[in-house]
Amino acid sequence: MPADRNAIASLPWQIRPFHPADAASISVILHHATEAAQWPPASYAALATSPGGLFLVAVANTEVIGFIAARQIADEAEILNIAVHPDFRRRGIASALLVYALDKFRTCAVSRAFLELRESNLAARALYEHHGFLASGTRKSYYRDPVEHALCMQKKLTDTSA
Repeated sequence: MPADRNAIASLPWQIRPFHPADAASISVILHHATEAAQWPPASYAALATSPGGLFLVAVANTEVIGFIAARQIADEAEILNIAVHPDFRRRGIASALLVYALDKFRTCAVSRAFLELRESNLAARALYEHHGFLASGTRKSYYRDPVEHALCMQKKLTDTSA
């Protein structure tokens, strides 16, 4: 991130697909987002090129400030990770990334999207509930460092009753 974060924070941002050159910025975001899943950088590059993989970044003035990692398998999708650099939170970036990904999945006839999050991550839960995700279960001791249960959530994207 550049030294003058306030100047960057005031700039408009856009969403685009991940590029391999974004890997260092993703690592910086993850360093500051301890609540997010901490994947090795190579995993993101692999997801970006895998069938069904969706890896998007939010960019302001050429700086990557947030990302969403997701994947589609058949008619279902899973939100794998979403994070925004702390200097850019509370500006609608995570919402925009989530909406963009869900819209992309709808165009691919995905019927439901799933995700897991730490039970203690109330900000993420509020974000997902705001976008229509509902709690659907718990995975006991799912997370490590520290050990914590995962809250499972899902959202219906298309009507499958037709």
